Amino acid sequence: MTHAPRRFITQSPRTKRTIWVSAVTLTMAAVVSCGSYSLGSKTGRNESRTTAPLPGLSAAFIRAVNSTDVQIATKSAPAPVTEQSAVATALAEVGPGSSALAGGLVMLTNAQHPAGELAWAIETKPADGYHAVSDGPVGAPHPAPLRNFRVDFVDASTGTWLEGVEGYSSGL
Repeated sequence: MTHAPRRFITQSPRTKRTIWVSAVTLTMAAVVSCGSYSLGSKTGRNESRTTAPLPGLSAAFIRAVNSTDVQIATKSAPAPVTEQSAVATALAEVGPGSSALAGGLVMLTNAQHPAGELAWAIETKPADGYHAVSDGPVGAPHPAPLRNFRVDFVDASTGTWLEGVEGYSSGL
């Protein structure tokens, strides 16, 4: 053991550099490996909390969405993308701290999808709440009512976020 430090000192600069690069590389690999293990287990815990299916979309909510420029009709078709995956995609669009209240597989029809698109409709609640609809300059004589619903659509075939729609309905 007493000869190991002395042998290292007497090695050529090229050998020393090789040893140091190897040591640093192995250390970094160990750190990254431990970090990904830790993140993986944390992700696993989060996924287990979201595996419970959401309640279905209420008739009042569907009427509220249909009062916008979007039309939806519930479907019972097989979808390659799971509801849990659609919820994660929708919440990523809404922002941290937001929640998913209900969901369902729907046929989405609007100007962008005139033929209809099979999509997951996820009723989301933004963490920072709903905001007043902008309907002109500040102090307009008849301010618009507050928004009280939001729905995010996720393509049921690809899992990509399609769009989000917010609005107000007195029936909710």
